[in-house]
Amino acid sequence: MKASTKIVYNTGITYAKAVVTSLVSLYATRLILNALGAGDFGLYSVIGGMISMLAFLNAAMTTSTQRYLSFNLGKGNMEKVRSIFANSVIIHIVIGIILVVGIEFIGLYFIKHKLRINSQRIEVATYILHFVVASTFLTIISVPYEAVINAHEDMTFLALVSIIESFLKLFAAVGIIYITADKLLFYGFFTLIVVAIIRLIKQVYSRRKFPECSVTLRLEYNKGQIAELTSFAGWNLFGVLCSLGRNQGVAVVLNLFFGTVVNAAYGVANQINAQLMFFSQTMMSAMRPQIMKSEGADDRSRMIRLALIANKFSFFLFTFFALPLYFEMPFVLKLWLKNVPEYSVEFCRSIILLTMVNQINMGLMTAVQAIGNIKVYQIVAGGIQLLTLPIGFVYLKLGYPAYSIVLVSAILECISTVFRVFYFKYLTSYPVWDYFKNVIANSLFSLLPPVALVYSIYSRIGNGWLNFIIVCIISGTSYLISIYLIGLSKDDKRIFVELSKNLKKKFSSKIYKK
Repeated sequence: MKASTKIVYNTGITYAKAVVTSLVSLYATRLILNALGAGDFGLYSVIGGMISMLAFLNAAMTTSTQRYLSFNLGKGNMEKVRSIFANSVIIHIVIGIILVVGIEFIGLYFIKHKLRINSQRIEVATYILHFVVASTFLTIISVPYEAVINAHEDMTFLALVSIIESFLKLFAAVGIIYITADKLLFYGFFTLIVVAIIRLIKQVYSRRKFPECSVTLRLEYNKGQIAELTSFAGWNLFGVLCSLGRNQGVAVVLNLFFGTVVNAAYGVANQINAQLMFFSQTMMSAMRPQIMKSEGADDRSRMIRLALIANKFSFFLFTFFALPLYFEMPFVLKLWLKNVPEYSVEFCRSIILLTMVNQINMGLMTAVQAIGNIKVYQIVAGGIQLLTLPIGFVYLKLGYPAYSIVLVSAILECISTVFRVFYFKYLTSYPVWDYFKNVIANSLFSLLPPVALVYSIYSRIGNGWLNFIIVCIISGTSYLISIYLIGLSKDDKRIFVELSKNLKKKFSSKIYKK
């Protein structure tokens, strides 16, 4: 299969998965909120919220190993691929142990001394922490197996596993409805079981499918390889932890000022944001191996071209679904949740703005990882993200509304974007002005017409199914037209047409064979 056709095919497979898992996850969240209540749901969000972030942590850490696997697959060096996998398993076992100790120590301190938790729920909160720690360890040691599957672009299997995982979580959500004991405690335990099952499936499949996964760690141990992988994985992990620290740190700061009810609103916002990000992450999961393989094959120009396309399409895919949701958030939340936590609308809208800024950098981030010089990048970008906590704390202390801390994070993300563009220029010599003009300006200007059109209509109509459908149709139609006329360059349109033709030929040939 041609590389361009594979990108489109894998994107289609993962989109089908995203639709199924998103619907299942949204319904499961509704069941969980109703079963636990706002108080326990908020408690789970602030302590057990790390579980919802494990998918992000897993994907980010998988990129570290996948970078080296894809890079050497691009070179055709299978012996090196085998060595990389074996030594990455050793590294992630060590990383998992370190994170277990760190999360247990810090988590117990906050539960007992800092968080505003009802004294009768401290014991349950401690158990939830232990479940989170165990889930974290299982997720970390699964990274090498998921990295191999991603590097080989076996998106069909990954899609199937994600669907299985989403339904297992749904069963857990349904199960706690009928449990008479402590529902929060049992839900935390069920979530841990789901993580363990998914980890086992990925390991068994990888060992049977890919020869490089059947290794003896002691024989493949390579000190030099471990040092190289550790350096890259360590700095990549630093960036991931900065992002997690910002997101979970915001939950802690909100708890210090407002308690678990506001944490429930923040948790709902993160759930919606996670589902919206599925669409752009789906596209990136299909393009990331090709970006890294292009760099491994010394095809820098193709790598840059794919990265720039990924930037714009990540933004387009996220905002396409986020735009109508932003305006119709009150209706959607009321439809989705029987009891909508206070401030949920404001938090959801603020997080959408934050993620919009982040999405315009997705391809750029992957390009930097493909090249490999990530130390300075992660220190600066991660440091800017963590500034959200002290600056947001000051804003809340001054009496600003709870959601203002998310808006602070969005402003800092804009500053981080400027740094990323200049660092990308340093690594690739791609002109800064061309990036701002061809990626950022085109993306933002293409969003303005549908925003203006939807706002003018939304301000004149009320709430309800009919209004929701009208907003979705007008938003989607006007945005697609705007993307084609404003957002895409001539080269983007040419590539899009080529990909469409390749995909059409592929499906036509399959139908003809049948």
